[in-house]
Amino acid sequence: MKRNEQTWRLLVNTKGQAVDLYAYPSALIEGRLAGKYMLSKEKLPDTVVVQSFTGKGILAGADVEIDASAAKNLQMQTAKIPRSGRGGPKAVGTYDYADLIKQASKKFTPAEPELDDPAVLLYTSGTTGNPKGVMLTHRNFISQTELVDAIMPMYSKDTIILVLPLFHVYGLSNGLVCGTRNGCTMSLIPQYSPAKLLDTISSSSATLLIAVPSMYMHLLQLARARQTKIPKSLRLCVSGGAPLPVNTLNEFIELFDTQIAEGYGLTETTSAVSLNKTGEQFKAGSIGPSSPGIEMKVVDDSFQEVPDNTEGEIIISGGVVTPGYWNNREATEEMIRDQWLLTGDLGYRDSEGFFFITDRKKDIIVRGGFNISPREIEDVLAEHPAVEESAMVAVTDKRGRETMKAFVVLKEGKQTDASELLQLCRELLAEYKIPKVIEFREILPKSATGKILRKELRDEQGSDQRLILKEAPNE
Repeated sequence: MKRNEQTWRLLVNTKGQAVDLYAYPSALIEGRLAGKYMLSKEKLPDTVVVQSFTGKGILAGADVEIDASAAKNLQMQTAKIPRSGRGGPKAVGTYDYADLIKQASKKFTPAEPELDDPAVLLYTSGTTGNPKGVMLTHRNFISQTELVDAIMPMYSKDTIILVLPLFHVYGLSNGLVCGTRNGCTMSLIPQYSPAKLLDTISSSSATLLIAVPSMYMHLLQLARARQTKIPKSLRLCVSGGAPLPVNTLNEFIELFDTQIAEGYGLTETTSAVSLNKTGEQFKAGSIGPSSPGIEMKVVDDSFQEVPDNTEGEIIISGGVVTPGYWNNREATEEMIRDQWLLTGDLGYRDSEGFFFITDRKKDIIVRGGFNISPREIEDVLAEHPAVEESAMVAVTDKRGRETMKAFVVLKEGKQTDASELLQLCRELLAEYKIPKVIEFREILPKSATGKILRKELRDEQGSDQRLILKEAPNE
């Protein structure tokens, strides 16, 4: 962007002095001016769109104080970005729910849906990087609530902590829908923090917690640090989205005096289809047996079922399985075959019917319960003029937590550094999709056909937290 008379200038800093934006070009991205001028204690919005504006002015975050007098003297207009929530801006063409309720006729009768009508569309990443709309029907949700009733009963006296985002199938299906159906009290946490979660468990005397592994790790760390009384009201905790380390599981059970059940499922199965619950039937490293009403089996590349303790792809059938992807017949036919859903997870079933995951057939990265397409991040990195190619993989950090790493090969004669590439990712990707580490390589491992061998890159970094560590199946 070239400097001219119509360019905006940034007028605020901690001392009320006028500051030229072009002296510190990182300001809009990093939320700071060379570490000296703090614009906001919060992260700046991901995207701000300003159209058809030709004057000089200031666009400031909600927490920024503007020197109105100085701005007036310099004939500069000022505008504050409103806080999110009820007072926040609305997307064009949308209506406020409260306004709709006020204007609605009391004579309104909602239409009765058919059981196989779509209830929601949940978008999930594909291996090509293009999100696909998973259709979940009313029948899917009814089947899921019946499944939960059979393996993890909820009662009207239960208080459920809803800390997961309700636009994700895990929090939506197992938390909100099942909790509402069973008349449970639900305690919502609008913005997650370990302290808020622990305090809410205590203050609400919560009996059920539905969370992801990282949250259980955070609760343990906080409980140790506080050295205060730990709430003992939880009768059952459910973990999903990624494997929960066995040592974390055991310590949490002991400290909070509760049980933990690890669930396995996909957006395409309306959440969990199996549950491995601590107790007599618990098997460390397993995703459990298939739940009532669910069929699971392991097949080879010819779609033939393989014997127990033999590795293959896990496939699923039952009332919870999606009818397909919205307006995407090709993807539906690729994912669903003869009413069986191909999960893309490789594993085996033991002689007692417990399933174990050993590898991923797809390249999807699972982080915090979200599916992330490596291709999407690689396409962003490819926009940098110095990048020849890249590969994203899931690895573990020094603390044993899952993180994402990008391996990057630069074009001959071109240069850049990790901070510049990470900045590009921050501009174009959601926070949870940004790689934590970037490593530069001269070449990437490839197959004879030129396909990047991500497994080799993962193996170099240690075990993949998405996979369950278990002894190899019997030959």
